[in-house]
Amino acid sequence: MKNLFCTLLLTLCIVGAYAQKIAVKKNLMTVDGQPYARIEGDGGALTSTQYYINSPQNERLFVVKLLSFNDPGNASPNNPTGSTAYLQFVFTASRIIVETPMPGLFRSLSVARQIYGAQLLKNGALDKQAVADFSVNNGTVYSERRRALDQAAYMPPLGY
Repeated sequence: MKNLFCTLLLTLCIVGAYAQKIAVKKNLMTVDGQPYARIEGDGGALTSTQYYINSPQNERLFVVKLLSFNDPGNASPNNPTGSTAYLQFVFTASRIIVETPMPGLFRSLSVARQIYGAQLLKNGALDKQAVADFSVNNGTVYSERRRALDQAAYMPPLGY
């Protein structure tokens, strides 16, 4: 038992040593205290429906939009309309569109974590290979499903 506890403690220490501290303050995303990107919401902290992602030098890189549609396949007693929310990443220069499931809350910090997790930026600019990998790994499954249901996407109501 003591061996198991020591092994678990050592594992947690090792994992914790490699964890990155991601923060967003005053529209600046930092990783371990170093500037990584700028994130500007189109509304207040609780009302943004899209975030503009810029380089630390303020060059527009891409936009992250919160979109939603009703999918009867996702209907449940708690969600009778099957409301399905997702994030759409629109890369400005290449016009690549990628869609991912919506994290728990659509806030700048959750978007920042997704951006850093995918390693989309390198040295303050888009990493083209990372964007290509992100596109292949995620695709546009929500738009495809929405088109199959013949529905238009919409921005969910504020406070979603």
